[in-house]
Amino acid sequence: MKHAIDVKVNVKPVFTNLVHSAAWEGPCRVGTPETTDPLYEVRSGKENFKRWAKGLREGLCSCANVMEPFYLEFDESFTVPDHTFDELAKDAHEVDIYLMNYRVPGIERFGKAVSELNFDQPHPMDVIGYYKAIGLEAYMANDFDEYNELLRFLQVKKAIANTNVLILSAGRISPVGVYTSIPDLYGLWERYGVRSTKMPFYEIFDEMDKMEVTPEMEAEADQLIDGATACAISRDNMLQDIKYFHTVRKIMEKYGCNAFTSSCMEMCASRRPQKYRITPCLTHTINKDEKLPSACEEDMSVLMAMMVLMYLSKKAAYMGNPTLIPKGTKTARELGVPEDLADPDDIIDEDLLEIYHAVPARMMEGFEEEAMPYTLGRFTHQGFGTKFQINLAKGKTRTVTIGRFDRSGKKMIVTRGEIVGCAFRETFCSPMVYFRVPGGARAYRLALAEGSYGHHQVVVYGDYVKDVQRLGKMLGFEVEIFTHKVETSFEMPELVITRDTSAADEFRRKNHSISSMAPSSGAVNKKI
Repeated sequence: MKHAIDVKVNVKPVFTNLVHSAAWEGPCRVGTPETTDPLYEVRSGKENFKRWAKGLREGLCSCANVMEPFYLEFDESFTVPDHTFDELAKDAHEVDIYLMNYRVPGIERFGKAVSELNFDQPHPMDVIGYYKAIGLEAYMANDFDEYNELLRFLQVKKAIANTNVLILSAGRISPVGVYTSIPDLYGLWERYGVRSTKMPFYEIFDEMDKMEVTPEMEAEADQLIDGATACAISRDNMLQDIKYFHTVRKIMEKYGCNAFTSSCMEMCASRRPQKYRITPCLTHTINKDEKLPSACEEDMSVLMAMMVLMYLSKKAAYMGNPTLIPKGTKTARELGVPEDLADPDDIIDEDLLEIYHAVPARMMEGFEEEAMPYTLGRFTHQGFGTKFQINLAKGKTRTVTIGRFDRSGKKMIVTRGEIVGCAFRETFCSPMVYFRVPGGARAYRLALAEGSYGHHQVVVYGDYVKDVQRLGKMLGFEVEIFTHKVETSFEMPELVITRDTSAADEFRRKNHSISSMAPSSGAVNKKI
């Protein structure tokens, strides 16, 4: 399977050498008779070309595929002969971006991105400025650090354009649980290059009927159980989820897909998950751990945000429903707040954003890092539906980036957040992760509604807000950075806590019908 996140940017170096027809001096040319001689210019130019090409191979980052450098000469007519462009055109179809040492008159004929890497000459500002003015994608960097950062964003852009989503659909314009899912799949291809393969969700079960549980699947189940610190689901039920996972992967391979989303409420209503004793949760977690964006509920808005944040961060993502935990209603123990932030009996006297779903990922700290510890839970009271349970409050950082695309697919909201705690329950969606966001959870939820973003949120460890902003400029989508008029930076003040439980008790009494629907913490059973 071709992982979009692993694509490389094809950089074609083009070195131009201005070789004059004779030796002379003037207002833009000085030198001795020897250095202005055309033969000297050819010889020194080719030596400089070799050094330049060697420096690029050594200086460009691993996300670049440095193509064969091209040496190009032109004279004081400042035009490049057609036969030279014919040679340059031979691999133009593979080029993502041309890297020039100087101007290449006429290179815009290829319609490709162009760039210059130079700190000691004035021409890059003029050349790149000109190409941008005529509508060409063009970039300038002063040094290798800047250029490699540019390549990082170009890699994300290319990864998005190399993403093909398998959509197991209920056939509605909008999923019943996610009206703000992007309905315009053609628009996603036209704007970003994202392709999709859409098929009825029930066909996956027809394929499952043709598949047997293999010894390899059994070994996978045993490996997952052995790797868990606790397990609350039977091996037989887990094998059903693994069988579903391999069926999904088989179809993804068939259609060349490297991202996934499936209807959920409609699929549940069909009772097929009950019949086959599965939920999609394990599939989503393993997909993301293996660098494949994978989103619940046929939600293309959250999947687009997941692509952006996973490809930028090189980390697996968590996604879930954003709800409000009003201040003064929960203790630190109920919210799973680490003891270095609060004593277990403290009341958290601050609004918090809760994001809950059953799809955390083991590789959330990075695809090159160690997997996070996990337990295995069951989604249903009947005992089926494997879900990974990971304490996201125990990561190496509490700083996260949270975001989502709007229904049009042309706008993304993003904010920084701080993880306060993480709690669990035996069945249904879990974990429940609790966040502080600048400007407050109430205002953020209102912004999601008023901006036509909707609910599901993507979460990755680390601060990528400015990266999303820059990527938005490259790809042409608007980025709304949520701060709710916070005058300072995104630095959060101290967590507000209190010992007074009366307000919490009174809130629960008045809002019993609401609070009874809120997630409650639960212990994970021992391994069976």
